[in-house]
Amino acid sequence: MNIASIGLGRCLALWVVLLAPVPTAQADGNRYKLPREYAGDISPVVALRVLNEDRSAVLIDVRSVEEFVAGHAPMANNIPYPRVKGKDKNDPAYLAMSPDEFLAAVLERYPNKSTPILTICHSGMRSSMAANILAKAGYASVRSVWTGFTGLPLKDVDGNAVDVNGNGIIHGVTLDAAGQPAKDPGDLDGWAGFNDLPATKDLDAARILPRFLDLYTAAKPAK
Repeated sequence: MNIASIGLGRCLALWVVLLAPVPTAQADGNRYKLPREYAGDISPVVALRVLNEDRSAVLIDVRSVEEFVAGHAPMANNIPYPRVKGKDKNDPAYLAMSPDEFLAAVLERYPNKSTPILTICHSGMRSSMAANILAKAGYASVRSVWTGFTGLPLKDVDGNAVDVNGNGIIHGVTLDAAGQPAKDPGDLDGWAGFNDLPATKDLDAARILPRFLDLYTAAKPAK
C-alpha cells in the first residue's frame, strides 16, 4: 500500500501502532516473576477441587505462625517459610526458617516425593519460593496457589482498585472511621476473599509443627 495515498489521520494511526511497545510474554514464571522449577500455578478454586478429589494431595501453608492463626484453609498444614514469626527481619520477634529446614520438615511429613503438593501463602510469593525448593529436591507434582490465601486487590482494566462486592468499601482506598485505609477481604483475589472458600481459625495439632506449639499458643487471641 502506498502510504502517500493514505489520509493523514490513518498514517498517524499506523505510526502509533508501529511505535507502540510490544508486550513481552513470560513463558515460565508466576505472579511475582520468580523462576519456576515446580509444575505450575493453580487457582484457589481449582486447588480446593484437587484437594477434595485426590485424598493423597496436601496443602502446605507457608505463612508465619501469626498469619496461620489469624485464618487458614481447614485442610492446610502449616510449615512456615521463610518467616516463622514476626513481620520482617527488623522485628525483634523475627524467627526464620532456612530452605534446608523447610525441606527437612516437609520430608519428615511427606517422604513420598510423588505426593501431590500445593503450596499457599499470603499472595503467591513465598509459596512459589517454597514450591521451587520442593521441586528441586525431587518432588514431582508441586503447584503454587497463584493468589495466596489473602491475595491482592482486584482491579479494573485501567488498574484501579474496585469495590468488587458492592459494600461501599474499596480495600486500601476507602478510609475508615479513624481515617485509615479500610480493609475489605472481599476486594482481594485470594482464597478467603473474593473466592470465599472455606477458612477457619481453629488449630489442629496434627497440622502444625510440634516444635512451634508455644508460638501458636502465644499467637492465638485470648477468649
